Amino acid sequence: MKLFAKCTNCTAEIDFRSNAHTRVEFAMNEGEEKKLQCSICGAASLISVDKMYAKSSKIAQLVAGSAFIVGTLISIYVAVWGISASRNHYAVLVFGGFLLIPVFAYITLTKQDERRVSDFNRTKLKK
Repeated sequence: MKLFAKCTNCTAEIDFRSNAHTRVEFAMNEGEEKKLQCSICGAASLISVDKMYAKSSKIAQLVAGSAFIVGTLISIYVAVWGISASRNHYAVLVFGGFLLIPVFAYITLTKQDERRVSDFNRTKLKK
C-alpha cells in the first residue's frame, strides 16, 4: 500500500510503500515512528504513525475503469450475438444480464480500494 506523510521541514508530501493494512499493523512491523527523507528539501525526519495517511490508488482506479470498459465491450458483443442467435424472448433478459457483470466488477474494485484507505485512516494509534 502506498502511504503518505508531510515533511516537517517544508510540508511537502512524502510517499512510501508498506505492506501494512492498518496503523496498528504498521507499528507492529516497522515501529511507531519511521525515518523518512523529503525529496524536495532533503531533510530527514521521524514521522509518527498517526501522522501517516493513505490515499486512493490511481492504479486501482485505472484497473477498475479498464475492466469496466473492456468488460462492457465483451458483454455487448456476447449479448448481441446471443440475442441474434436465439429466437427465445427470454434470451434478451439473459444476455442483457451480461451487461451487469462489468458494472459489478467496477463497483467491487472501487469499493475495495475505498475500504483499504478507510481502514488505514480511520483509527489512530495514540489519542
